[in-house]
Amino acid sequence: MSYIASTSRLLLKARTQSSINSTTIQQRLKHSVRVIITRDLPEGQMRNVYAGEVHNVAAGYARNYLIPKKMAVYATADNFKRCGLIDPKIAEKEGRKLDVEDEGEELKAADRLKKYLKNKSVKMTRNVDLNIPNMCHPGHVSAKHLRQKLSKQLKIDLEPHESIHIMNESVVGLFDMGEKELMDLITNMEVGETGANANMSVEEAAKAGVGLNDCNTQLKYLGDYVAKITLAGDYIVPLKFSIGRR
Repeated sequence: MSYIASTSRLLLKARTQSSINSTTIQQRLKHSVRVIITRDLPEGQMRNVYAGEVHNVAAGYARNYLIPKKMAVYATADNFKRCGLIDPKIAEKEGRKLDVEDEGEELKAADRLKKYLKNKSVKMTRNVDLNIPNMCHPGHVSAKHLRQKLSKQLKIDLEPHESIHIMNESVVGLFDMGEKELMDLITNMEVGETGANANMSVEEAAKAGVGLNDCNTQLKYLGDYVAKITLAGDYIVPLKFSIGRR
């Protein structure tokens, strides 16, 4: 019994060692390193690879072929500096960091505008039709008029890439709504037609006082309305306004 048990342990140990060796060999075979290509390689195993590119290659291929033949150098910080290149990994990381910072600034800007407009009263006045006293005549209210009002009355100048979309029906009890209810309203509102200014350049839109993606809605009746302002980063801010009789 002792001999059989001893033999079994030896066989198990041998199998375990064999498995470890096999795993180690596989890991070595899979081991790769990053290299900076130092000259164009139009032929061979790395055809259509060009100087200045960074690639992951098998460690042995780098050690035994690319490095000795001065086709590449290891992708170290010093070598990137010597080659006058920026490590793509660092560039990508910095890019993500800047994206996060930009997103944070855009969110802060949206929050500031939301708080600023929360208790502001924006009122548009129009002449009315004598036969239809709740209808503007002549004239209407559009996104362009709201931009002008925001700029003149509240000193808020929206950029051409920021947009205004107006809900085309008046909202009963608008000024009594809570913030959540108001945000739900503009989030789910149907967006009117856009594109009237889409062919303008940014400079032309700024000069005309319009947004590239503003809606084409024209309000012709008195009442309380809401518009959705979309800022950079697709953050949205509600704008409550009234159209009254002049």
